Amino acid sequence: MTEKIKLYDDSKCTACRGCQLACKQWNALKASQTENRGTYQNPPALNPNTFMLIHFQDYVDKQGNVKWLFRKEACMHCTDAACVTVCPSGALHYNKATGTVGLDHDKCIGCKECVAACPFEIPRWDAATDKVYKCDMCESRITNGLEPACVKACPTGALSWGPKEKMLKTAAKRVEQLGGDATTYGDKY
Repeated sequence: MTEKIKLYDDSKCTACRGCQLACKQWNALKASQTENRGTYQNPPALNPNTFMLIHFQDYVDKQGNVKWLFRKEACMHCTDAACVTVCPSGALHYNKATGTVGLDHDKCIGCKECVAACPFEIPRWDAATDKVYKCDMCESRITNGLEPACVKACPTGALSWGPKEKMLKTAAKRVEQLGGDATTYGDKY
């Protein structure tokens, strides 16, 4: 199977959060009970019922204007994943067919080693189930030739899915179009 990856172009993201909602719907995740914290970002962080989150960050540009940056946070499905390395039960594993980091909840023993090991702080432990939760890249969709739910729902094309080489070429072309300090991350792995 050709290795496929998800590409996120933050210059196209409007922070509509359609991807967050599609993830919740596809995975039958409960809504998170939150409160207004003076920001549009909701919920405040990933949790066992939120596998993907769009972060809102405001800043003041050189002209003194307040601007927003949006950043997608979800499992990066690392090719050398610390969470897989430290998982003593084999619950976290590489899915060779999809190129993703899978999670078998039946094997999860709730030790939280993966939570401590992930440099991106992605896996989230649920005290109610004593299990860890994270994005599985919509394994049930991609194994059937469909794109992840978040990609399907994205109205601006900020999220795309396809063969790794094609996505890297798309990213390089976009960086060239944007110029300035635009860059690509994750292209070395």
